Amino acid sequence: MSVSDTRNTSNNAASIRNELIEALYATPKPIFIGAAMVTAVIAGGAVLGGHDLFLYGLALMMASVGVFRYISHVGYAQFRTSSRPVATARYFERLAMLGAWMTAAVITAFGTYTLVRYLDSPISVLGIAQTIGYLAGLSGRNASRPLVTKVQVLVAAVPFTVALLWTMEPVYILIALTVILSTLLTFSSAKVLYEVFVSRHITMRTLERMANLDTLTNLLNRRGLLRWLDEVTAGKGTYSLLSIDIDNFKTINDTFGHDVGDDLLVALSESIEGLLKPGDAAARMSGDEFMIATRRSPREAVELAMRLIAHIQSQRYVASRNLTTTVSVGIADAEGGMPVEEVLKRVDLALYKAKADGRNRYTTYSSELSAEHDDRLAFEAEMRDGIRRGEFFLVYQPIYNPRSGTATHVEALLRWKHPTRGMISPGIFIPIAEQTGLIKVLGAWAIETAARMANNLPGGARVSVNVSPHQFEPDHDLVGIVDAVLRRTCLPAHRLILEITESALINEGTVVANTLRRLREMGVGIALDDFGTGYSSLSYLTWLPIDILKIDKSFCREIENSQRAEALMGAITQLAHDLDLIIIVEGIETEAQLAAVRKFPIHGIQGYVFAKPMPEDELRAIIEDRVPGTRAAAVGKDAHGKTSGQTNSNVA
Repeated sequence: MSVSDTRNTSNNAASIRNELIEALYATPKPIFIGAAMVTAVIAGGAVLGGHDLFLYGLALMMASVGVFRYISHVGYAQFRTSSRPVATARYFERLAMLGAWMTAAVITAFGTYTLVRYLDSPISVLGIAQTIGYLAGLSGRNASRPLVTKVQVLVAAVPFTVALLWTMEPVYILIALTVILSTLLTFSSAKVLYEVFVSRHITMRTLERMANLDTLTNLLNRRGLLRWLDEVTAGKGTYSLLSIDIDNFKTINDTFGHDVGDDLLVALSESIEGLLKPGDAAARMSGDEFMIATRRSPREAVELAMRLIAHIQSQRYVASRNLTTTVSVGIADAEGGMPVEEVLKRVDLALYKAKADGRNRYTTYSSELSAEHDDRLAFEAEMRDGIRRGEFFLVYQPIYNPRSGTATHVEALLRWKHPTRGMISPGIFIPIAEQTGLIKVLGAWAIETAARMANNLPGGARVSVNVSPHQFEPDHDLVGIVDAVLRRTCLPAHRLILEITESALINEGTVVANTLRRLREMGVGIALDDFGTGYSSLSYLTWLPIDILKIDKSFCREIENSQRAEALMGAITQLAHDLDLIIIVEGIETEAQLAAVRKFPIHGIQGYVFAKPMPEDELRAIIEDRVPGTRAAAVGKDAHGKTSGQTNSNVA
């Protein structure tokens, strides 16, 4: 069944008519066999009647009707697989009706003629038996078309009944009465059978619709699209798939509610349909993922993706709101004989790549994507093994007060030493850990390991741990984990700092803020990392429960020579002081940068100019010399032991 057939309403008159016409051609073999048998019976009667030419003529007519009906069935079969207009079906409907009525006329002519011409001959028995058998079969035949059945019965029964009554023989009169009764029963049951057929048709169409269409958008669902793809594949056809995913749809749902989200899905489905051509199919595969299957060329499939992205990203009015949405699109072409499952896998890889590359774009599948996917799966397996074998560890980078030269706290940084690959960059394994959910395991372990280490630091130094956006997801109780860690390690809550970035706030801002408030109520410090690199940093300061700002290292690269960067730094530090926030500057790598940032009232400096990240045992030795009150002589010295000229103590 085509996509358009599936999407027709279940009680559509045209749909029902097409189904009724199809029923007329549903049993070709019995019709052909019946025509051949009737032809043989009539021809046999002609032989028994001394080569009766009239009966030979009837036999020839019956054979001709059989050929006519065979040609009609062949033509209808070709019509069903062609693109000819639906109105052509009416032509085949008339052919089927004409064939049925001609069959009835020939059979009743045979029965009537044998009664009149050969009343006392065995030939009349053949005619009577053939006609009565045909009439009996009509009561259950063509149940979907009462008109066809009624005309057949009238054509076959009226002349035959008249002939039976004409004989004036009691037995034939009794047969005539039986034929009349059978005719009346057939007439009365025809309407009932028709209504049953139509009711069954409507029920089947409704079930078909429910099974293959998405109730919200009226597009095909996953099952419906797979059925369409199977039909194309069975016909050795080629096609391309476009997998479409709405960017940040969950944020829209959470911000405006599911009703607005549903309205947006409907609006986007209408936009997708507006770009389709005959022969294309569109489906809603899951919550916010759509799929287009098209028989266009690969180049045209790419052009369709480009038009789709441009069309959807324009602002639209949905549920009394102006919303701007974007989509990511993956494209894969089905090569000859390729299983549907393989094409779906390829288009998923292309979509994943488009989203990973920044969203609001399309990516066409290539063999390199499969290789990357296989490498990623292998890397993920090695990461799981590494967690079990204890290959992950923490290093710590001290954060110093720029005036006293003492360490205020340390930042814990996750590292992985692979047994064969060696040290693997966090920029490589952290994204994969986030995508696979392993970051939740590693994050919980890092918090507890850092808390245990902090208990060994002198002078009450604090420890900060980076927290991934995925650790705020509903299936991960970050507050419960932190609470359990503090209880097990007996670390005072104020000595633990959790660092978040703006990426944690993009999709789940409200959830993250509520979680942070609960952590702050426990006494845990909250730091906003990489401040100044996002789009909404200043707005976050008004509603996030943070107490530390970590200014991104990008400011430090320019602050030596750029008055603009210096002005921005002054504005940020003044704002932070007005909000009673602690300020830490990251990425200080040179003495010139250190001298530049010391002009501002900041509380902490982190960077290679003081110390690189180091293991716990090396950290203790440095902290022993840097924590306030341990060695006063160290105050005011930089990493090389030179006096800095700053003697104020302002410890974060």
